[in-house]
Amino acid sequence: MWIEARESEAGYSLVEVVVAMAVLTVAILPMVGMFEAGLRAATASGDYDRARSCAGQKLEQAKSLPYEAVKAWPSAGVCETSGLDYTVDTEFVDQDLRNVGEDEGLMKVTVTVEWDDGANSYGVTGVVSEW
Repeated sequence: MWIEARESEAGYSLVEVVVAMAVLTVAILPMVGMFEAGLRAATASGDYDRARSCAGQKLEQAKSLPYEAVKAWPSAGVCETSGLDYTVDTEFVDQDLRNVGEDEGLMKVTVTVEWDDGANSYGVTGVVSEW
């Protein structure tokens, strides 16, 4: 009678439980990698947003300065809000935005922000006019 009662009871055997755990482990491990990749992407996106904000801010500062002041503007610095390093490159251009050697009243200003020791960068370019 004891044997009949045990055979009639529904349940999982130890082998079934171990197989189910193995299947779940195989399914969950790739998801852990996806979470890690998602966190890296979110961090990179935040860095990119900070760099874009810094570059835009510095370009707008250059555009708001008088033309002569942009010529003397510092060529590098650190953004106050993000702590990222930036460089400013200027070159004289003509009306077709081609590089010219002398000042014709137009200047192309390029702000480049770098992070992760120069491994990543973001740049933005604008034109400042004397007129």
